[in-house]
Amino acid sequence: MTGRAPTDPELVAWRAALDLWGVQLHPPNMVRDSATGTFAWFSFPPSISIDLDELTRQGAENHLTSVFAHEIGHHVLSPSTRIVSFKLMQQMARAIVASDPRRAIPVTSTARHLSNLWSDLLINDRVVRMQRRRYPGTEPDMITLWRTLTAREPVSNAAWWVLMRAYELLWSLPSNTLCPDDPPSVPEAVREDVRARQHVDPATLDVSMVREDLQEKERAHRVAAMRVRAIQDELLLSQPVQPVADAEYVAQAIRTFGADPVGGALTFGMVLVPYLVLESMITDGAALPGGGCAEQGGAPATAAELAQVLADPRLDEPPGHPAATAGGGSAPDQAPGQSYGVAQTLALFDGSDPIAVMLAWYEAQARPWIRPLLQSGRGVAEHGIPGPLETWELGDDATELDWPATLAVNPIVVPGVTTRRRTQLPDDPAPTTEAVTLDLYIDSSASMPRPERGSPAVLAGMILALSVLKGGGRVRVTSWAGRGQVAGDSVYTRDRSEIVRQLTTFFSGGTVFPLDLLAHRYPPGDHDPHELRHLVVLSDDGLMSLFGAGQERYAGVAAAVRGQLDTATLLVQDRSRSVAAPAAEAGFDVDYLDNMSDAPAVCARLAARIAGYRREALHG
Repeated sequence: MTGRAPTDPELVAWRAALDLWGVQLHPPNMVRDSATGTFAWFSFPPSISIDLDELTRQGAENHLTSVFAHEIGHHVLSPSTRIVSFKLMQQMARAIVASDPRRAIPVTSTARHLSNLWSDLLINDRVVRMQRRRYPGTEPDMITLWRTLTAREPVSNAAWWVLMRAYELLWSLPSNTLCPDDPPSVPEAVREDVRARQHVDPATLDVSMVREDLQEKERAHRVAAMRVRAIQDELLLSQPVQPVADAEYVAQAIRTFGADPVGGALTFGMVLVPYLVLESMITDGAALPGGGCAEQGGAPATAAELAQVLADPRLDEPPGHPAATAGGGSAPDQAPGQSYGVAQTLALFDGSDPIAVMLAWYEAQARPWIRPLLQSGRGVAEHGIPGPLETWELGDDATELDWPATLAVNPIVVPGVTTRRRTQLPDDPAPTTEAVTLDLYIDSSASMPRPERGSPAVLAGMILALSVLKGGGRVRVTSWAGRGQVAGDSVYTRDRSEIVRQLTTFFSGGTVFPLDLLAHRYPPGDHDPHELRHLVVLSDDGLMSLFGAGQERYAGVAAAVRGQLDTATLLVQDRSRSVAAPAAEAGFDVDYLDNMSDAPAVCARLAARIAGYRREALHG
């Protein structure tokens, strides 16, 4: 948005704000009537804009130094970088998913709003403390600014009351300075409406679009669903929030995480989201204010940024309200649906490359289990050990003559009679390791979990592939489903993005293993004895097609190819264990992968099998 350069008085306020933080930034962009709904905003690369007209409407025109100081704080303290901004948004999204069983709150926009509010809290508290040090004995201008803002827009929202009360606690202000003594409560009319919604007259429901013989069943189904929703709402209302205690939790989080925005974001989100859930049940409820400034949207997260964001271990901490852990206990285990899965991450980073999002997400899930995967090498013993003596004959290499042994036989040297040489016996080779070459086949038929919804097979494939790459090896990934549905390269690669692209390719077709392709890749007599070949297939009980089911022409391919492989393992989601018998007959090892939590242990067993496979040693 085009604006003008600051005037001289504005530059004085700008330099005072820069001096407060001890940094240098290029001057802000001063605009008029931006229609953004806020009087200030920031963006990356570092840029600050001020809407002078909105600033005047809010009564903040005489507090320009504090407004500038706040916006500078977004580039110095929180979020300070795009990476931290994305991490904050991820933390807030996790809090929303964990605290909103009704799924009534829009995740992405709310997460962005909460991220900005959390940053605002940290920055405003830091600015107040710096102003108190710089100008002792006077009230910090930031506090005066907030007196002005809250006087013009009285607190009518419970979540906003919690934030204003937290400011009063942090800044040692008397109660009723920024917010009323008593927090707003849920109107009784809302509770009555929830109770009324539990009584539904089926005759009032329009089911004209449903087939006539099914209309009564449709009415009964809709009535039951509406009653369940109303009962859920009543249960939520029966578990009231505690604004006074929550304000103290927010203030404590600001004190504790003043220099670690990401570390405290989840706690802040877990405190505030329940209020937003309750507000979503109030038809005319007051929206949570924006706080006066906002982050202007930038470009979607890149692959490199996503990798840094999701690699942060703080994003794996289980969400929990501080009241649940106040007694020294740990956060409760996440209930099903509370964890932030790959589908939700894809939605949160909508606009980014989906392959990059899935690579970052699955890699973050796999990272604790990745170890360099190496196999036993072809150890070569370059030097033997001394063996028995034998006669040194004329014509033998003179360097082989063992003089001490010769003179020990007789001090008079008679070539070919008293001369001796020491023989050499082969020694055991020194143990060596070498990189692994892995041929990976992943089933992408309709019976398998979709990668964007969380797939144990993809997670296991990611753990194996990244472990091979970490050990210096190469991987070839082939995704397959029905007839003619095959994707993958013919060569082995170390390109992580390409590996993930193939792992997450999903046809959603039938289940017919590409035995023709397998036979082509492993023709008879093509086994190089100097190369170890490891094959892994990720599938479910539809893997019977690997052994010729529905492909009688290729019925013997699996067993024939097995003879050219060093290890061959099937990782299957097969609760009936129907693949075990034909796999054993063809010489394949089988392990079972029934859910995401099985993947690390299954991959560890497979890695041990590959690493422990020993080839015949060569002696030099």
